[in-house]
Amino acid sequence: MTTTPEQEDPIERYAQYDPDQVDLIKVMSKSLLLGMSIAFNILILYQQYTYKYYRLNIYFLFLTMFHIFEFINTVLFNITQVDDDSFILEDKEMHGITVLSIAEHFIHVNYWNISSFSSAIGLCLAIGGQIIRSVSMYTAQESFNHYIQRNHKVHNHVLVTHGVYKYIRHPSYFGFFWWFVGLQLYLNNIAVLFIGGYILWKFFKLRIEFEEGFLIKFFGQDYITYKQHTKTFMMI
Repeated sequence: MTTTPEQEDPIERYAQYDPDQVDLIKVMSKSLLLGMSIAFNILILYQQYTYKYYRLNIYFLFLTMFHIFEFINTVLFNITQVDDDSFILEDKEMHGITVLSIAEHFIHVNYWNISSFSSAIGLCLAIGGQIIRSVSMYTAQESFNHYIQRNHKVHNHVLVTHGVYKYIRHPSYFGFFWWFVGLQLYLNNIAVLFIGGYILWKFFKLRIEFEEGFLIKFFGQDYITYKQHTKTFMMI
């Protein structure tokens, strides 16, 4: 009898952790860096919340917490897939977008007015996006992976159609996409919002099309039916 991920003994699940795929020095270094980022930005906000660049500190807090949640959620819900890149910190394109986001915000703060209304909407979108991404990882458990699965592991890769997946197809991508949009709105970054948003949308469009080819191969008509009745809400 095959045991589903929900039925599996938690102790047995954690025994499946593979230390060979985890560089603990990298994990320690990244954890230290992220912890220092949180401490630094909170300290700046506490000491001088009214200075004009405070939104950048809040932006960095959101960015830092995103990477921390990626690692923690992988450890909690899919321990067998944990590696030293589970923080998703080694994406050069994402770092490039961060630099552009800072640069554009500096321009807006010094040469244009900042809309508090746009910032409030953006903050809500960013919080909602982070929550949905984390909830999707919790719901999918071992069926969630940062990498597209090209081989069907019957034991722990099942078609998830309950919880948030009942209402949104690929909710982790949905959460990340609207988290990104929200942060750019929060900073009032128009150029990065549209250019970066389009690049991210194009990336998810190609990734979803590629991934769904394997999902149809794995789950057949069940996935086709699910796809027909469930939207991504990303115009994909």
